[in-house]
Amino acid sequence: MIYITGDIHGDLSDLDSRNINKLKKDDTLIVTGDFGFLWDNSAKEIKALKKLSKRKYTILFVEGVHENFDMINEKESVELFGSEAKKISDNIYCLERGNIYTIENKTVFALGGGSVDDPFENIDPDPLNNKAMPTDEQLQQAVDNLQSIRKNVDIIITHEAPASVKRLIRRDSSLNDLNLFLDTLIHNVKYKIWYFGSLHTDRSLSTNMTCVWQDVIKVDF
Repeated sequence: MIYITGDIHGDLSDLDSRNINKLKKDDTLIVTGDFGFLWDNSAKEIKALKKLSKRKYTILFVEGVHENFDMINEKESVELFGSEAKKISDNIYCLERGNIYTIENKTVFALGGGSVDDPFENIDPDPLNNKAMPTDEQLQQAVDNLQSIRKNVDIIITHEAPASVKRLIRRDSSLNDLNLFLDTLIHNVKYKIWYFGSLHTDRSLSTNMTCVWQDVIKVDF
């Protein structure tokens, strides 16, 4: 089965406090950004990654905004679920921006990244934040990939929310170019369910749009 959860920020105790004991060998956990276990290569971080690498299930994540993008980009790109992903370990992978994967016979469109410019986050932008936003080339690749499958996917995984949805959750939220881009996908892409993180809340906006943070949601369709 596929399970979805939100920002972890490199905190293993936070991940373990969630209801993940039910995950089995063939299951997949997808994190909607701010995975955070690749940050400073400290002894604590290396130990945490080793523990995660021993998990029986597969861990996938899209990039958030609080990541060390240089460390992620240095990882080898390998073939995974019909596309390419950055290999962190034998069971941990970063889904590359704009790629489409087939996981348990479900098509999954992944688009990580975003911008730390929201006053609600109360976090100062870090020096790596200029690499957090997808480039124009990555967004065009995303469009091309969606067009190649007639703009029809089962699951969309992003860190940022579409602009209109973000404003539903937080009326005074600032918007960035990625929010606006994602808003166009609502009307131009057919999908069954969309999960996004970044807003640190667990809330279902509709039958096919969910903001996830600490919940562990089973994809069941």
